[in-house]
Amino acid sequence: MQLSRRSFLRAAGATAALAGIPALAACGAPADTTAPRLVAAFAGDGPLGVPDPHVVWRPVDRARAAAVADTLLVWDQDMTPRPHLAASAAPDRTGTRWRIRLRDAPAHDGRPLTSTDVLASLRRITDPATGATAAPLLAGLDLAASRAVSASEVELVLGAPDFLFGLVLGAPGTGIVRDGRGTPPVGTGAFRWLPGSPDALYRHDGHWLGAARSPAVEFVVDDDEENRYQSLVDGYVHWAHDLFPHSARRLLGRVGTTVVSAPGSATRFLDIGPAGSAPGTGAVGGTTAGVFGDVFGDPRLAEAVRLGIDRTELVREVLLDLAEPGDDLFGPGLAYHPAGFAPAERDVARARELVAAAGADRLEVPLLFDPFDPMSRPAADTVVEQLTEIGLTCTPREPDPPDAVPTPGIRFRRAAATPLPLYLRAAAASADDAPPVATAGGDDAPAAAGRADVRALLATARGVPDEAHRVEALRRAQLLLRDRSTVWSSGDEHVGVSADLTGVEPARPDTATWARFHRLRMG
Repeated sequence: MQLSRRSFLRAAGATAALAGIPALAACGAPADTTAPRLVAAFAGDGPLGVPDPHVVWRPVDRARAAAVADTLLVWDQDMTPRPHLAASAAPDRTGTRWRIRLRDAPAHDGRPLTSTDVLASLRRITDPATGATAAPLLAGLDLAASRAVSASEVELVLGAPDFLFGLVLGAPGTGIVRDGRGTPPVGTGAFRWLPGSPDALYRHDGHWLGAARSPAVEFVVDDDEENRYQSLVDGYVHWAHDLFPHSARRLLGRVGTTVVSAPGSATRFLDIGPAGSAPGTGAVGGTTAGVFGDVFGDPRLAEAVRLGIDRTELVREVLLDLAEPGDDLFGPGLAYHPAGFAPAERDVARARELVAAAGADRLEVPLLFDPFDPMSRPAADTVVEQLTEIGLTCTPREPDPPDAVPTPGIRFRRAAATPLPLYLRAAAASADDAPPVATAGGDDAPAAAGRADVRALLATARGVPDEAHRVEALRRAQLLLRDRSTVWSSGDEHVGVSADLTGVEPARPDTATWARFHRLRMG
């Protein structure tokens, strides 16, 4: 629904009509319906409907899935896994068998989930008919060989050693539900879905972490960021997701609202390419893509862009200093991120030399917006100015349609924080010999070309039990990707919060405390 004042009032009227629906606990006792419900606004569009814990492409879908269905593990703020619905999860000495022990957690129907529910949920996720977000992450799981050891213990068998498999068990879209049924889901989450109330979830009083502090959470979606901001200021919503830097600045110090920001939540790239595109196909502006492909395949041009942009100015002008200049590596602040790399110093003279050597002097270059990052549009003006100084004439334009031949050029890309091994797995995937692997955020999957050298190092990291060897392999893999990467910022994610909502903590997307509304209290 659109989050204008008028549409919000319509939504409020609809939910008022549902006020008589009790938020029943598993035992049948009504929850406290006198406490105010929490209203959360997310970026996005389209209807909400029944939450499916395995199909979670949008942020609002991931938040609703986490509310109704617990995952076996969760990600901490550095994107390392820890137990959640699983009391413990550990591999054997070979890394091919993982033993999962479930905690005693009552589901929405009053009975604990069992190991057979775990296997059924994983089967649904891996079934191509489901269209599950996390299906590629489970490609190495051998469900035919996996088994229920007991009602509370399950053994998962992998086709190859993977001592990092715990990361997958905490990924969005891996919630465990009764009999693997996705809709309507019967999970162990802190909230439950009730028929006839598509936009709200109601408190599950039997949640194993304790009952939520609000009787219900109502979700609204609107792609208009100004609407989300204004509805927070006007008191229509209490938690507003993904606010722009200028809105975050307006909220700072304002009476009645505040902003909670999570540093290092998004890495912003300028990609040269598209990497992996076949030269000689299509035409752009009267010039064959083959000519573009030859130029954009030249590492000297990638290095010129890397040296030609002023990251500090971009962060100051576009992100209002609510970010850090990029070090050309993904995920600063996350586990396994190599330390000690400073952002590249701008060198206009050297960048001009590289542009000329690549045969690209005064080349008209498409500069494509990121359809999933509104900040790419204001950033384009600054990038155009900076790259003009090194001899490139950039023309900002809309991205290609999903089914079109990719236009060679320079393109903005925003990658949300996700565990570094999963990011590398996606970045190293090749269209020729392996399907691209979606990152946790779905839409933020890297566009890098297939890299056999990175895949080999990632296989080493996954296959060795020794943490020191794993760290070194992952470090080397990231440095291989850094040679062709231009990261201009590591930015924050901003959540607007009303003054009467307590318990909100800075949290990177999809971590254990992000959009976990059972932790929050109204009033």
